[in-house]
Amino acid sequence: MPAVNVRRAALLGLFVALAVALNLLESLFPSPLPWIRLGLANLLTLLAILTLGWKEGFAVTVLRVLLASLLFGGILSPSFLLSLGGGLAGTAMMALMARGVWRLWSPLGMSVAGAFAHGLAQVLVLRLVLVRTWEVFYLLPWVLLPAVAAGTATGLLANLLLVRRREYFESLTGEEI
Repeated sequence: MPAVNVRRAALLGLFVALAVALNLLESLFPSPLPWIRLGLANLLTLLAILTLGWKEGFAVTVLRVLLASLLFGGILSPSFLLSLGGGLAGTAMMALMARGVWRLWSPLGMSVAGAFAHGLAQVLVLRLVLVRTWEVFYLLPWVLLPAVAAGTATGLLANLLLVRRREYFESLTGEEI
């Protein structure tokens, strides 16, 4: 097996482990409403998309949701379905935007768009699977506003980490990346 593939696999494993750890850490803190979380685990999905590719980003999302659900005992529960639906939608949005990153928008823009898609998908899953009334869409502002705020925080952190990474590699090689 080539060394490059081993490094990619190790980095993917690290991203998944950190995403699960951040997910578990966030669950320890109280939240004002059940659906409001900072979503730091999505930072690892964004970093995976930008450093490894969109397939690996989806792998981080799916494995994080599965492992966290197994650890919490919530596999196939309503929260699992909401988390998976939102995670897949957010990851898809960020993956679609990845080609234009740094030229058309920053990781901050990707993160905000991903958070918006995540929140929208969660309300759709709620409507399609759990709540049989259209009034559930009245929740959209209460879901999307905190999602965009969380996506902004996560995106700012991603920008910081990626710029630091670029500066670090440039200092090692003496070349611009």
